[in-house]
Amino acid sequence: MKRYTIFLLLIIWLKTPLFAQQRITLDVQNQPVTEALRQIEKQSGYTFSYSPSLLKDFPKVTIRITDEPLEEALQALFGKTNIRFVIQGKYIILKKRPKEVTVSGFIYDRESHESLIAANIYDMVSGQGAVSNNFGFYSLSVPSGEIELRPSYVGYTSESYPFTVTKDTAIHFFLQPSPLLKEVVVDGNLKNPVQHVETGKISLNSATLKAIPAFMGESDVIKALQQMPGVAVGTDGMAGLYVRGGNADENLYLVDGNPLYHVHHLLGLFSTFNPEAVKTMDFYKGSFPARYGGRLSSVVDVRMNDGDMKKLSGTSSIGIISSHLNLQGPIIKDKTSFSFSLRRTYLDLLARPAMYFINRKNKRENQDNYDKVDFAYYFYDLNAKINYKFSDKSRIYLSLYDGKDKIFFNSSEISKYYNYNPVYASGVNDPDNDIQYEYHRNSDETSKIDIGWGTRMASLYWAYAVNNKLFSNATLVYSRYRSDISLSYENKASYSSKNPETQEEESGNTYQFFKPVYRSGIKDMGYRLDFDYAYNNNHLIRFGTALLQHNFRPEESRIFQIEENGERSRNDTITYADDRVRVQELSLYAEDEMDFGKRLKVNAGVHLSGFFVQGKSYLSAQPRLSARYLLSEDLSLKASYGRMNQYVHLLQSSYISSPNDLWVPITKNVKPLSSYQFSAGVYGKYRGFDLSAETYYKRSTNQVEYKDGASLLASNTNWEDRIAQGIGTSYGLELMAKRSFGNTSGWVGYTLSWTKRQFPNGEINQGKVYPAKYDNRHKINTVLLHQFNRKFDLNISWIYATGNWTTLPIEEYIDMDGSKKQYVHQRNNYKMPNYQRLDLSFNYYRHKKNGRMGIWNFSIYNVYVHHNSFLVLPAENFAHNPDTADGSPQKSYPAYQSYCMFPIIPSFSYTYKF
Repeated sequence: MKRYTIFLLLIIWLKTPLFAQQRITLDVQNQPVTEALRQIEKQSGYTFSYSPSLLKDFPKVTIRITDEPLEEALQALFGKTNIRFVIQGKYIILKKRPKEVTVSGFIYDRESHESLIAANIYDMVSGQGAVSNNFGFYSLSVPSGEIELRPSYVGYTSESYPFTVTKDTAIHFFLQPSPLLKEVVVDGNLKNPVQHVETGKISLNSATLKAIPAFMGESDVIKALQQMPGVAVGTDGMAGLYVRGGNADENLYLVDGNPLYHVHHLLGLFSTFNPEAVKTMDFYKGSFPARYGGRLSSVVDVRMNDGDMKKLSGTSSIGIISSHLNLQGPIIKDKTSFSFSLRRTYLDLLARPAMYFINRKNKRENQDNYDKVDFAYYFYDLNAKINYKFSDKSRIYLSLYDGKDKIFFNSSEISKYYNYNPVYASGVNDPDNDIQYEYHRNSDETSKIDIGWGTRMASLYWAYAVNNKLFSNATLVYSRYRSDISLSYENKASYSSKNPETQEEESGNTYQFFKPVYRSGIKDMGYRLDFDYAYNNNHLIRFGTALLQHNFRPEESRIFQIEENGERSRNDTITYADDRVRVQELSLYAEDEMDFGKRLKVNAGVHLSGFFVQGKSYLSAQPRLSARYLLSEDLSLKASYGRMNQYVHLLQSSYISSPNDLWVPITKNVKPLSSYQFSAGVYGKYRGFDLSAETYYKRSTNQVEYKDGASLLASNTNWEDRIAQGIGTSYGLELMAKRSFGNTSGWVGYTLSWTKRQFPNGEINQGKVYPAKYDNRHKINTVLLHQFNRKFDLNISWIYATGNWTTLPIEEYIDMDGSKKQYVHQRNNYKMPNYQRLDLSFNYYRHKKNGRMGIWNFSIYNVYVHHNSFLVLPAENFAHNPDTADGSPQKSYPAYQSYCMFPIIPSFSYTYKF
């Protein structure tokens, strides 16, 4: 046995390159390069082979390295010169490095001619590679001569193409979608997570977003991200993101480069991102690159479909609460394309006919006294994009979005009152001599609630490949978010009375009107200019600038009061909690993604920003640094540091996303949010698994929250006086394992985290440290996607998290006026029950002729009906009285009552693809 062991070790040693075992130490000070070669030969046992003329003009060298591998020593010596080395047997052959040329171009889908974002391209000869940008453009430096390029993209066939290049060349690739791969592919990043430099980055494609089981059958970008480590659960069913201890407003949402403020529908149950319109989505939760700025916690960069340049295609879908329509195709074949997506709920179309029959039934049962109710709610999303191709180097895009929520509630109480009052002429109870006075009263008491909020945005951008190394993108942006709340109350009444003997009549009318109006909004206009410069394969430089003109209307409240017979005339009251605030935001950035040999890769950059408001200037320099070191081809270490500033805040009044949430800017009195974050992790591959472990520490200053006891809606108090600014601290550990095997794929994630808040000035919690609302200590996510065959697949997700924090009174007391009061000793003093939920989604694919297909989806939200607390409130429970034999009367005692919003929700939908 010992003999076989020695033989096996000998084979392994022989299979291992000898130069990998050599360690070199050099100390050469301003001497000919041949002195360095002599020392290397002496230490390694290798012999250099080269033409004497090759080193004739080589300058003197100064180099000092200690105990480095042979290859890295040679790279340090010749890496930046025109000489390259090749190790063969016992010889190190030195040759003149071939002249480098640049190969650049675009990578497209062969069938639709849509650009492929983050596609890989690799030269099999030189070992050099590159990745396409957001417009499918790549630039790769290779030695002149024979090359073999291999482009690749998830879900597409990959082939090698040989070329001979002697000068800068443009080569475009059209990749064929692979019928052999599953339609749903889970890939944590389109670039190998072990190799790339970013920490905390996740990329998802449209197929993955649609595959994850969804709430009420509605696929959702935000809910898909809630399945990732480092993202808190939030409130059950809601679409908010709380990333690494941050608030909901600390996430930068970009739609084709345009910032989006309000991302929720139906009070937060759904996001505004229609999955049918989404092409790719990049999510950064670590120290994001310098090209992003304006938020503290994360970036969600969404790119919409460009449109098919070849043929018309689309999907239509109908579900329980909404329907979708998506169309894309050429306007001018191979020249101009369009993409159009529309999603709309029809709760209003279902509710209003039901209300009509209910109202008719009420009126039929009692025509003199009945209630009339009208209720409607709907939301819609419209995405449209036009893509015009000037040439292979130049394209222009117009991207549009319009989304709106609308709630209407009208309640009328209609009553007719008749009365005959007996008046006795004799003054005593004498029925024979009474007089019947006739009295009539008609009243119509009406209440109306009309609430609407929504976003409208447009982006016009021109993508241009200036040359084979420089790519530019110039963008004009416009966005508007507006919220309007109108509450109306009317009380109309008329009455009359008549004495049948004297025929005297008395009549009158009353009229009341009360109409509070509440408005809030923000409007942006500006430009963005971005450049990608591929200096060489070791340096990808990005730089650019942006300018946004913000127009804030934080709060506007109006009250109309009218009375007629009560004599009060119209009395308008208009309250501006703050006048319109107009500000400018200017940013500049530069970053360089650098390779230092094969092991070390660094992304270093800086984001400069200026915010000019109310005569005050806020300037900041935000450095960003990420580094990756390869321990082996399947194992890497990463670390990052970033500083971020934020100049806008979202003031929320409740758990849910509501129309009275306020987007407000920093002012001369309110300081900008600022944070810094350290993160470090290990990424690796083991037996088919993609594994990662990442830890982070984040500290932020000038966090914004309402003061204790502050009024949430507009009042005579300016919103600046109702908020406090404090410190936030969060840290934790995130683990993730992903794998695809056969027809099954999925991931498991675990998060261990702490999130604290403190407001040292004492406006909140008396200045003491307290846990943040979404301080979930433990969180586990699992997602499993399995395709049985081409007709059936099953998708399962399960989530577990420790409960959120809320503020509840711990005791009650009677004050001096005899009123019952509640005592709260600190904010977020009660930990809600733990959260867990299993979701299931099943798809049946019915394939038809000419590539058409029908898809039946059946999904269940919260399969085992777990009670997940949406809200906990003080309540009163009852128990048997121990002092009596039968336990009656029961005794009451205070308790907390938990309310669940979604016990179990089955849903189905049908989608038709053509």
